[in-house]
Amino acid sequence: MREPLERDSEIAHIREALDAATRGEGRVVVIEGRAGIGKTRLVHECRELAKQRGFGRLQAVGDALESAMAWGVVRQMVERSVSRYSGEIREKILAGPSGAALKALDDAALDPSEAELARTLHSLWWVAVDLSSTRPLLITVDDAHWADLSSLQFLVYLSRRIADLPITLVVATRPPADNFGPLAQLSVSADRLLPRPLTTEALGELVAGHPDVVQALHAASGGNPFLTEVLVDELKALGLPLRDSATAAKISGLGPSTVFRATLGRLPADAVALAGAVAVLGSHADPWQAASLADVNDLPGAVEALVAANVIVTREHLEFVHPVVREAVLTGLGPIARASLHARAAKALWEGHSPADRVAAHLVHAPKGTLPNAADVLRKAASQLLAAGDPHTAAAHLQRAVDERPNDAALRAELGRALLRTGDAVNAHRHLKAAAAGLADAELVAAAASATAVVEGPQAAIDELTDAIAARPAGESRLHLEARLAVFRSFLPDYRQASSMHLSAYAGLAGSTPDERTLLGLLSQMGRYEVWPHDEVAATATRALANGAYLDDATGSTDAMVAWLVALLALMAADGVDVARREIERARLKVRAHGSPVEFAMVTNASQFLNWRCGNMQAVEAEAEGALAAIAHEDPVSQVIGLRATSTHFAVYAALERGDVDAAQAVMDAFDLNDATTMMPTIWLHEPRGLIALARGDAARALDEAYRQRDAMAAVQVDPPTIPWRGVAVRALLQLGEPACELATEQLGIARKWGAATEVGAALRLLAHTSPDGRLELLTESVSTLEGSPARLELARSLVDLGEAMRVARRRSDSREPLHRAIDLASECGSAVLRARAVEALEAIGDRPRRQVVIGAESLTASERRVADLAAAGRANREIAQELFVTPKTVENHLGRIYTKLGIAGRRDLARVLA
Repeated sequence: MREPLERDSEIAHIREALDAATRGEGRVVVIEGRAGIGKTRLVHECRELAKQRGFGRLQAVGDALESAMAWGVVRQMVERSVSRYSGEIREKILAGPSGAALKALDDAALDPSEAELARTLHSLWWVAVDLSSTRPLLITVDDAHWADLSSLQFLVYLSRRIADLPITLVVATRPPADNFGPLAQLSVSADRLLPRPLTTEALGELVAGHPDVVQALHAASGGNPFLTEVLVDELKALGLPLRDSATAAKISGLGPSTVFRATLGRLPADAVALAGAVAVLGSHADPWQAASLADVNDLPGAVEALVAANVIVTREHLEFVHPVVREAVLTGLGPIARASLHARAAKALWEGHSPADRVAAHLVHAPKGTLPNAADVLRKAASQLLAAGDPHTAAAHLQRAVDERPNDAALRAELGRALLRTGDAVNAHRHLKAAAAGLADAELVAAAASATAVVEGPQAAIDELTDAIAARPAGESRLHLEARLAVFRSFLPDYRQASSMHLSAYAGLAGSTPDERTLLGLLSQMGRYEVWPHDEVAATATRALANGAYLDDATGSTDAMVAWLVALLALMAADGVDVARREIERARLKVRAHGSPVEFAMVTNASQFLNWRCGNMQAVEAEAEGALAAIAHEDPVSQVIGLRATSTHFAVYAALERGDVDAAQAVMDAFDLNDATTMMPTIWLHEPRGLIALARGDAARALDEAYRQRDAMAAVQVDPPTIPWRGVAVRALLQLGEPACELATEQLGIARKWGAATEVGAALRLLAHTSPDGRLELLTESVSTLEGSPARLELARSLVDLGEAMRVARRRSDSREPLHRAIDLASECGSAVLRARAVEALEAIGDRPRRQVVIGAESLTASERRVADLAAAGRANREIAQELFVTPKTVENHLGRIYTKLGIAGRRDLARVLA
């Protein structure tokens, strides 16, 4: 087959994309154009070129009917790769990536939670990684404008993470209807090809007719290759020669729609009926099922007539030669005939035990009452669609289900929840309120309040919940509403005091139910922000976490996992690191087994806080880098922005401890460039900005950032000692020669009110800098206090300051022990800056510390050391990549650098070198 006419540029781009994939550099190609312009031909050409290069190949074609079926295009890709085989070969394939993909889709259908979609997308991404691990992979999707939303979301997910995978993704589509959907997002990272209409010269080569005829064909078809072929077929059917100039005059009256009608009009009745049934059943129509639907007795004769008329082609199924032909057939049927065929199809599929989503795809186009259990079928299909991240189609199914069974309050409630996920809060509110009137369901009342909050604001939701609570007796049902009320109040600064009083009433809860754990989690967060005694906050947070039960509650909801995270942060801020460490390890195992990048980043954020609290700055840096990499391609929703802010915060801390101010600034700049939304985690960032300014010697800028932090915290009525803006302000004021004792005294007062040894010890050290006369006494107390804290780096800081103060006080012998110990602690914590200070102080008294030589394992970066440790423990590259939520190629690159730095040949020597 020769290459398509006038498509040299497009084919050159495709060749380059395939060649890039062979080098391990993934590419996305989007072929965009109107129907008939030649997109399918280019996709076919791409597949042939990939075959010549030895690529693995997955393919799918979008279908208007299947657009309502969850994961339809993804399933089509996988099932096509399996269906060609049987017996042991088929079993072997199903035991590999293809089987993993089908399992991921089946598992998703069982869990309609929002978080499940992210996990499924990540699981499918790993399937693509595995399929491309032995040879480059080509994935093509034709007619993507008809692909189901869940599959399109996967294509977007893959496209964002394809850069270092040997994969070429080619998507052919008509121009997107808007600039916001998945197809528009795909174009952002794609090489976008826009095939142009053929010129008159190319059309002449294609048609080989009289110049006047060619000119008339070009005018009638607009240079569209497929429409030209349709017109040529009609001319041949009418007996009009292409080489006769008189034929040109006949062409102007032949529009494509006229041709299609004429073609069908010449066919036998059975063939026309079969064409209508195939059009309704979709691109994968079973011939015998279509014949039954159309009441066709002579199936072979009808098929032969349709093939001869160039209406369909026969492959594994009956397929139209082009979607345009199918659209013409559907148009010709008319709405009543289409609805009747859909009804018959729904009944036949139901009787044949077809999946609910396939039956539902016909039910939504069929008359009411088509099936006695239509509402249940639609409800089940909607649940699968919600799991696949398509709430819009799910809501349409549920709306039809409500039409079938209007008095079913539970069904109306499901519709309301689905509409809430689409963002249609007005209609969600209407249905949820109507459902709540028919069901005494506290969860439903809470859902209705969520819709009220969107439509009328949180105050209206608070009033609604307050009234609902007052009307209910005490008990578990009421407690659910109390928990929801507490959540709404926690978002409103004006309700801080009322929320605090409300939550305090539940301080004695045991944490034995999800609602109790929600209230206790919010209470621990409130206690941290309002500086309650740290031991009370730790006890409250521990009950909220309930030995992993709170984490189990969070399964299925990113918002719920945020609640788990803030309770854990409150516990760690109260120095409850042992319980927190067990909780984090439990969560890490759960996310490693089946988690999403966002969930990984949440657990890693918690681990960053823990390691920062304990002073392990190398771990902080590695985990901050890991979290930022994992969510680099996630949509900037509020949870993702919060996670980026927190990881940026800790990455700055780690870089400053290494003495790399430029790296700290680069991390901060990267955040500021992408995320501007203001929320709690982002307002904390003024403190690290101030620390960077101090490191650059810009005290005025540091003081400005400290006061910005103060004002932002005052605006939301919080002042936790674990975000010490006063620490930056005091250091800046001292550099500027301004008095700072008052602020340092304030910090110590807040720290003592909180009571955690870490904050008290750090605040004593801060005050010592502003109190020359009491410096030794304050630093001695700081060291003594921090000995009972998990914060090893804070202890090292106070030891350095104490040693320096002793030296200045001419207690040179006494200063040696704290300085030597500070050097050891700073080295263990990974603070090169603090170690250098301690060494300088020690050398000032004539002592010579052991010289630190950066060789071997010590030369590795934090991220490299983490990969090296996992490899030395026997983990394969794929296992390491899965655990760290990176690509196998990233692991390979890390190991290459590790081997070079360590001077070894491979992983066999790692354990020896790292010991």
